[in-house]
Amino acid sequence: MPIKIWFNKSFSVTHNLLDLIRQGDIDNNLQLLASHSVNTAMARLAADDWFVEPELSGQAYVDWCLQFCAEQHVSLFVPGKAAINIARRLNEFLDIGTRVLLCADADTLILLDNKAAFSAAVNQASTPTAETIEINSLSEFQAAYADLRQRHSTLCLKPSVSVFGLGFRIIDESHDALEHILAGQEQMLNIHELTRAMQGKPDFKPSLILMEFLAGEEWSVDCVAEYGELIYAIQRRKSNELSTPQYIDNHPDIARMTDVLTQQFKLNGLFNIQFRMGERGIRVLEINARPSGGSPVACATGVNLPFESILRALAPEAQALLRARTPPAKAQTLGLHIHQTMQPCALAL
Repeated sequence: MPIKIWFNKSFSVTHNLLDLIRQGDIDNNLQLLASHSVNTAMARLAADDWFVEPELSGQAYVDWCLQFCAEQHVSLFVPGKAAINIARRLNEFLDIGTRVLLCADADTLILLDNKAAFSAAVNQASTPTAETIEINSLSEFQAAYADLRQRHSTLCLKPSVSVFGLGFRIIDESHDALEHILAGQEQMLNIHELTRAMQGKPDFKPSLILMEFLAGEEWSVDCVAEYGELIYAIQRRKSNELSTPQYIDNHPDIARMTDVLTQQFKLNGLFNIQFRMGERGIRVLEINARPSGGSPVACATGVNLPFESILRALAPEAQALLRARTPPAKAQTLGLHIHQTMQPCALAL
């Protein structure tokens, strides 16, 4: 009888993850289920069984997930949508025989989702973030800007809760919006125009965070862990130049900080941590409690990250069945140049 694994509504990378899991499942022991509220979502192309989700939210959606797992006899549920609400009701899934692969517990997921709270929670001595101040009003912005500007040449702004860098802006003191539009600079924002926009707003929801701008190279680290024990961490170093391939790196400071953060937040499954170089060294940007869009590309190193993550989340008897025929992961290939457009089908073990 196949082991059923269900991926509910999530980001577009799900179809890549399903392809890679199938490549690791040599004997076809797994049955991959996927669902989305949009019937034409990409995951449909990679799933063994496809389902359209009802338009539900909150606890009603979790109720539907429980019913789905029971009716489909799901062995492992990998939530994208409503992960926090699902984490709060984890025992209900376990009671019906469904394991749930979550990056962390509910409280930690809430913290990681809020960039201001995350920055305040980490140990700045061992895992420093960009210097950050949370703001909720124009007066708070003006005070924070005056403070940070004394120590940093350029500041930036973004919502405390967002994904994909949505809302991120670099604050410019010299050029107006039209100049930025004509130059094609989508992430630049004039400080005087920003200040005028803030006037008359009693508070900001969500709050904003003002921080030093980190102008250097970026590292995106795709990780697999078991409740705080780091198993794999593949560093993808990104240049600021467009169309430049990423580089599989092994920076010792990145490796150390990744291990520290994994232990601190007891991270689990497949997740991503981002770092960037600033004027004072490498800084932690954020932890994404989900697979990154580039995680399939990281598998070019020879480690099938999504398969390794679900393997460890299955019941012991299912793990034993899959491990019996699974070849050991190859050593990570340092110094490899990879492109974001590489196809998962070329990344088999």
